[in-house]
Amino acid sequence: MDIDLGRFALSLFTIIFSVTVHEFAHAWTAHKMGDDTAARQGRLTLNPMPLMQAEPIGMVVAPLLGAWTGFMFAWASTPVDLRRVARRFSMRQANFWISLAGPLSNLLLAVLSVVLLAFIARGGHASNPDLGEPLLLIAQQLAITNLTLFFFNLIPVAPLDGFSVLFSALPRSFERLEAVVREYGGMLLIVVMLIGARLISPLVKSAYLGLLGLAGLL
Repeated sequence: MDIDLGRFALSLFTIIFSVTVHEFAHAWTAHKMGDDTAARQGRLTLNPMPLMQAEPIGMVVAPLLGAWTGFMFAWASTPVDLRRVARRFSMRQANFWISLAGPLSNLLLAVLSVVLLAFIARGGHASNPDLGEPLLLIAQQLAITNLTLFFFNLIPVAPLDGFSVLFSALPRSFERLEAVVREYGGMLLIVVMLIGARLISPLVKSAYLGLLGLAGLL
């Protein structure tokens, strides 16, 4: 099978960069709330190497296979100790914001990518036309990748961020349901992996078109 090396490199870059920013957002938010666990372990950084060293399957093998097959996928985690957060925050508040920070960082990257697309479309690369097409491809790939990560990670199944976001926001009366969802998280995650793409693809497409429309690109 012939491999488009340019497309391979682009896919590999976008997924590793996007997941690194996602995990940095978790670590940064935790640090701002008083938990320095990630910082003490050298994980408060935009350098992907600590993630690759800590989780070589999720941050090296999976991205390489994904870039080769066209099915982009990667995963990582950030060490958090909610007991270390500042006393002005409850553990549920800290869990909510630290968990939400990752997906929100991906949404922000998607928005910035569309801003770059608009800049290119309006001739912002005129001084160096040769950069136009590569920048266009990078911006498109970043936008779609990060919208996908945003919606996927908000699915409320453990260990995805959406699980912690949802059950940190719900009243404590939902703790029994939380325990059940956590107990069967592995099985539910397999189901999500099997059908998740079909569930979120319409959301990703709608969000992408919506951002393009807001940027005046439609």
